[in-house]
Amino acid sequence: MRVRHLSVENFRGIRKLDWSLPTDQRLIVLIGPGDSGKSTILEAVHLLLGDRWNVSFSDVDFYGVNPSVPIRIKAVLTDVPVSLRKDSTFGFWQSGFAANGQIHQEPEDGLEPCLVVRLTVGESLEPQWEVLRADGEARNITSSQRREFSTFRVDDRTDAQLRWTRTSALGRMSAKDGAEREALAAAERAAREALAGHGSAALEELVKKVQDHANKVGSSDFKAVRAGLDASRSGMGANLALYEDVVPLMAFGLGSRRLVSLAIQQMAAGERAIAVVDELESGLEPHRAVRLLSYLDSDPYSQVFVTTHSPVVVEQAPISSLSVVQTSNGEVKITSLGGAGEVMQALRRAAPSSLLARKIVIGEGKTEHGVLAACFDTWDQERSAAGFTTAAGEGLAIQNGNGGEKAVNRAEAMAPLGCSALALIDNDVRTADPHVVKAEQAGATVVRWEFPHCIESQICSQLDTDELQDFISLGVEHRGATSTVLDDINSRGRAQVRNLVVADWLGAQSIEEARELVALAASKRGWFKNVDAGRALGEWLLERRTSPNLVAVFARLDLIKAFAYEVSPTREAAESTDAGG
Repeated sequence: MRVRHLSVENFRGIRKLDWSLPTDQRLIVLIGPGDSGKSTILEAVHLLLGDRWNVSFSDVDFYGVNPSVPIRIKAVLTDVPVSLRKDSTFGFWQSGFAANGQIHQEPEDGLEPCLVVRLTVGESLEPQWEVLRADGEARNITSSQRREFSTFRVDDRTDAQLRWTRTSALGRMSAKDGAEREALAAAERAAREALAGHGSAALEELVKKVQDHANKVGSSDFKAVRAGLDASRSGMGANLALYEDVVPLMAFGLGSRRLVSLAIQQMAAGERAIAVVDELESGLEPHRAVRLLSYLDSDPYSQVFVTTHSPVVVEQAPISSLSVVQTSNGEVKITSLGGAGEVMQALRRAAPSSLLARKIVIGEGKTEHGVLAACFDTWDQERSAAGFTTAAGEGLAIQNGNGGEKAVNRAEAMAPLGCSALALIDNDVRTADPHVVKAEQAGATVVRWEFPHCIESQICSQLDTDELQDFISLGVEHRGATSTVLDDINSRGRAQVRNLVVADWLGAQSIEEARELVALAASKRGWFKNVDAGRALGEWLLERRTSPNLVAVFARLDLIKAFAYEVSPTREAAESTDAGG
């Protein structure tokens, strides 16, 4: 079975979602910043297609906590299980799904047979599941019929799937061979006798299958999984659980419990099931998360919906499986990265965490990256002391663009995904100009130094003698020797200098020429061309932020600060005064 279209209205943080899913996409990895609605989408799928019979709702499940506007979750399903296509179930309730997404009353030639199912919850808080026709006619769906959808969810509430109960996956599998009462009665009896001297071939065979499947799914190494007494519970059918030798699986780590729960539920759901996995990486080491991701993209599943906040998962997932979730005033939009261009693929490889951010600042190179990192460290400390949010709280990511044009192109690629993107680049060449225009047209922000400057020449352009001397000293720290920096300066200038004392140069050349010599050496010889050195340069700048000779530098850094924190310099000063008072 496949979900081909999903619509959600007035459910939790989603006021409206209208999503046409890619036809050939089995694995769907929902990414994006926190609170964009990813987990709510998974919950909507599970509520609509899962088999929980006792589902309770409250007013807080309604968008804006307004139960007067009903919750509606609707999906178009194709490849529906045969049991639901019989005349006795919904055979006569099938509709036709056209290639353009339209629903027709009948599954005529050229149309794909489908079922349109809907969950509605009104002010009474009573859920109602129905199959719909194009003419609006509806028929109720029972919980046993919903079980045929073979949809299950894996989240942190895994322990219930590690026990035999009448509603757990293990309990349902034990019932499949018609020996439910015998097996559970024997298990109950055996539990009362501390399981001494009792054997159940059916139970042992099931447990062996669970062990094998759990090892396959999770790259685990279970060797002695068995049924044992669940000392945490009591009552008929609720006191039998899975053990690994003498240790109950419920005592294992979260990641292992989730993987076993996934294996069990998939076995119970059967082939071609739909799995819903919230926070795929939860409790798992990166290599196990990647292994699980690969397994979920395999044949046993018809469709898998996953959320993640892990850069490792984002980097390792097929890019065609990634879908970015963005929200604005409760309206949620999902954009698939299937068919993404080389720029987006390069961004995903170089900085996968950027695809999880609300905002992104892209520096032209490592120098800018380091300077920005130092600035945000200081700004965060100042804002935290005043009681305001940090850059992390604003959902900000910083990355190295590996060149001015590439930085701008990445900002252009991120902007349509609902991510606020800014690029900080040099202004010493004109080849980036057309890329800047395209990025700004796409909604990105581009900050450039004054023409014709790069970052080093912009910093040096107005420094006085003492400040220029301090800048050279910083270069010596990162080049390692005075002689090295002296060689750097003499290799770039028309005039030769005998030492690094700026005051000794003046007379033979002007202060403007001295600034140009130093800036050229710093840029071309890479004084600050790594992130650590760039960070040191940023700290050097921040120590001199009140200098009138750095006004042009901080005019641009303040633009980036305002972009990141959405606070203008004037407003921030007022807020800081209020906080201090």
